[in-house]
Amino acid sequence: MRKIYKTKKWKKFNAKRSFKAIKNKRKRKNKSYIPNKITEIAERKPLENIVAPEEFSLINNTEKVLEYFQLARNYLNLGYPIRFDISEIKTLTSDAIILQIARIKDEKFHNKTYITGNAPNNPELKKLFLESGFYNYVNTKGNKPNGKDTLIHKITKNKVEPQIAKEACIIGLRHVFQNEDIFDPMFDILIEIMQNTNNHAGETRGEYDWWLHIYNDPDTGTSKYTFLDLGFGIFESIPAQNFKRKLSKAIGLTNNTDLVKPLFNGEIKSRTARPERGKGIPQVYESSQDKSFNEFIMISNNVHVNLKNLKTTKLNYNFSGTLFYWELKK
Repeated sequence: MRKIYKTKKWKKFNAKRSFKAIKNKRKRKNKSYIPNKITEIAERKPLENIVAPEEFSLINNTEKVLEYFQLARNYLNLGYPIRFDISEIKTLTSDAIILQIARIKDEKFHNKTYITGNAPNNPELKKLFLESGFYNYVNTKGNKPNGKDTLIHKITKNKVEPQIAKEACIIGLRHVFQNEDIFDPMFDILIEIMQNTNNHAGETRGEYDWWLHIYNDPDTGTSKYTFLDLGFGIFESIPAQNFKRKLSKAIGLTNNTDLVKPLFNGEIKSRTARPERGKGIPQVYESSQDKSFNEFIMISNNVHVNLKNLKTTKLNYNFSGTLFYWELKK
């Protein structure tokens, strides 16, 4: 039979042991579970390498670039981490850079899943990539390469930003014309597309943020502007859809390319209909005809249109948002 000792020394020992047992129990209870390396590797999804098309330009190679981002989105939605691989691209335009920044920053796109990436191997393209200010807007390990930061990102919250429009004008005018006199056509364009984002990007006005990027090309002497919002897109807005239904009843089946001319002519009215508002997209189209604009492109939903000659292309991939790109040239 086991002896039970009741001496003071034994009681003190038991009390100490009990206290230690309770302390260890609490420690085990609060300890978070950390899986061992084998379990972690087995459960972790592999990094998917998303290779960019050699011509990495949304305005010139629209279908392939949209396919690239759609593939990335598909993997991210499934919980796979991805790498945006632009190392082997042969051509690059600033509009593709700003779109990649905006997608990386867009929570609806990345779904809180890990994204990594790289820079072009080509020295000239790498210089353009770095000067875009890319690393000022994404998280990266180590030192951030210095860039000429002409990227402006604001959330307008249901109002236009005249001061930003003025600043954006001056950046290009100083480079192209060596003066700071406000160029009305471009100022009007910036004000109208900011306002258009607030009123047509989604159901809630001011819900979506926009991105504006200006690249002053030292080789051509041009200033290249990209304005991007990631809302529903112009052709999926309520006014455009209402007009499309009326048009369909009148002439039969329609697609979004049939809405381009009515949009620019002002037949598709703003849903606000407020008299103090500008002319919207018709104003943008009118101003785009100025001879100082060397090129002017709009991409929205499944439509790519050149505003200078109204050449319109129906896209196979949908672009959820609206992008304007233009070049200011002497």
